[in-house]
Amino acid sequence: MTIDESAVAASRPASESTSRPSTSEERWAAWQAKGAAHDRAFRRKMAIAAPVLLVVAAVVYTLLGR
Repeated sequence: MTIDESAVAASRPASESTSRPSTSEERWAAWQAKGAAHDRAFRRKMAIAAPVLLVVAAVVYTLLGR
């Protein structure tokens, strides 16, 4: 039984995906994009977590408030 080496996918070199911006404007744009992505992720999580926490707080208040 032999292994066909041409069927094995080669991975990309790490240097292709880790290119860094060189100018300060490019770095600033990358920083802002990273911040915007973080804000979107945080808002998406809060859109789910906040209503759940409100319902849990209301149930706890109802059960312990009497």
